[in-house]
Amino acid sequence: MYKDKKILSFIGARSGSKGLKNKNIIDFAGKPLINWAIESSLNSKYIDHTIVSTDSKAIAEVARNAGANVPFLRPPEMSEDDSPLSDAINHCLDWIYKNTDYVFDFIIVLQPTSPLRKTGHIDQAIEYYFNKKGSNIDTLVSVIQISGKFGWIVKGAENGYIDYCFDLQRLKTVRQSMEKYFLPNGAIYFGNVQSVSKDGFFSERTLYYTMKDEDSVDIDTQEDLEKGLEIIRRTTGGER
Repeated sequence: MYKDKKILSFIGARSGSKGLKNKNIIDFAGKPLINWAIESSLNSKYIDHTIVSTDSKAIAEVARNAGANVPFLRPPEMSEDDSPLSDAINHCLDWIYKNTDYVFDFIIVLQPTSPLRKTGHIDQAIEYYFNKKGSNIDTLVSVIQISGKFGWIVKGAENGYIDYCFDLQRLKTVRQSMEKYFLPNGAIYFGNVQSVSKDGFFSERTLYYTMKDEDSVDIDTQEDLEKGLEIIRRTTGGER
């Protein structure tokens, strides 16, 4: 709870990953991948309740053993490759409202594939949101800063000419004066329940919270897994 606001942590972990088999419970530095998200959530000083939403009995068992609540199995139709995250979130919220007395003001979504996101990031992002909170802010997403050269990305038009994605005159400015660009890293999504249920996490009223590259590894392939393990070995000697 932040002051008088109750916060639900939602960790979505469907089965059937294509890149890495059983990705969400694959061993990562000595424990199942999903455990890193669960432990970070449980250790937060602001999160009141941690729920894992999954369609897999195996993932559910691992999550329960790690201390998370898994009160239901997600319907298969919400666990396909192209299933919107919003459907799973709203299914979870509906289940809570129909089956419990809990009422949450805010929800935070923590991907199990972002194991280097720490409890400190979670609490700092929540504090940042409330310190900035105003009538024009509904949600927050975590991002990483990317190279200013991103502005030079172009498309190929059918006539063979370059089609500029950004204003050409703006791109002609010196690199030092170019705007900063950011990319959502998938580690943290936060917002008030009403706004998230209706519009999701991205709108004109979304705040960004910047994280370092080394804390933003998203495990989807074997290469990602090895990169994450190397960062742990290099920065912490193997310990969180």
